[in-house]
Amino acid sequence: MFCVRTLCARVRSSTRAFTQKTARAPTAAFCVIGDEILSGKTQDTNTRTLASQCFSLGINLQKIDIVPDSQAAISASLTQLSHEHSVVFTSGGIGPTHDDITYDAVAHAFGDELAYHSATLDRMQRIMGDKVRARPDPNGTSAERACARMALFPRSAHVTFVDSELWVPVVRVRNVHVLPGIPRLFARMAAAYLPALAQQLGVSAFVRAEVATHVSESVLAPVLERVQIEYAPWNIKLGSYPQWTSPPHNIVSVVGQSPGHVHACRDKLARLLADIT
Repeated sequence: MFCVRTLCARVRSSTRAFTQKTARAPTAAFCVIGDEILSGKTQDTNTRTLASQCFSLGINLQKIDIVPDSQAAISASLTQLSHEHSVVFTSGGIGPTHDDITYDAVAHAFGDELAYHSATLDRMQRIMGDKVRARPDPNGTSAERACARMALFPRSAHVTFVDSELWVPVVRVRNVHVLPGIPRLFARMAAAYLPALAQQLGVSAFVRAEVATHVSESVLAPVLERVQIEYAPWNIKLGSYPQWTSPPHNIVSVVGQSPGHVHACRDKLARLLADIT
């Protein structure tokens, strides 16, 4: 039986069972779906969009899978990711054509079956209006049936409409959250959906501080290792990123969810590196 939720109450129970099953901090994964991504025809921008939004909200994105338009591949990826992570996001494969099989693959992964979602069909009719030639009708012409496929969800799905101007919802089955692949829609819907999800996960935003230095990475390495060990108890992560400018230099990044420890670590690195130079 479908559960329809409005934006203000959309994720109340979406992660409870999956965050309680482990004492570890919640983590997220992303399954990018589409032959066009794997062939290089289309550049994937949704990964960067999701990663940036997750970072700003404190959702720890740890894994990204890119899979073809194959029920077996999508189902296998989602089964594994949903077991290993608190939340899983998908993009792509929810359109009207034969290769849009994400909902079918999600249903297959969790032993569910598909059913038309009446609220989404009604919303499609209202928002599409006369702007399209084929409006959704499960019993209509072949084009109308194809359109209606976009409202054919796993029966156990929780459906959340995140934008009053959009008919497409975020569809959740267990801890898998299905989003569209079109980049502008993905970005818009993720921005509306993720803040409440982050609140339910009980996470706080990541903080990043940086130190620029002309010290080479080989000289940097033992310093970073020593400081990384010192600040590991506060889940601080250090990274070095060469900048091939003239003259070349490195950016040392300090990331964590405790602003005080992030800035203290950054200041210590700055002092240590100043002594080297």
